[in-house]
Amino acid sequence: MEVVRMSEVPVFTTPMGFAARKLLDRPSFLIMNLLLKPGEAVEKHAMPDDAFFYVVKGGGIIEIGEEQTSAAETDIVFSPKNTPRGLKASPHQEFHVLIVRSPLSADNQNK
Repeated sequence: MEVVRMSEVPVFTTPMGFAARKLLDRPSFLIMNLLLKPGEAVEKHAMPDDAFFYVVKGGGIIEIGEEQTSAAETDIVFSPKNTPRGLKASPHQEFHVLIVRSPLSADNQNK
């Protein structure tokens, strides 16, 4: 059995400049914990894999394609591959989100 305790996984800075934890990295999926500060935003960008976002803490906006939703703790938002996706933390609270990407394309297995 493999147990991941999120609070014990080291935080690193992503290439986009955000704090995150890489929780599980497997050939078929990747689970990241993105830790946005109040008001921080991840600009919309397309990725070649399906993903879903699970809000662990706080709230903010999740954009998928031309749609956006206000997301709060325990919400799950799906994003199909090759569709631009972005996130923005509320101005007054942190926005901690699990991002699960699957299946990973060969180009993205090390990101």
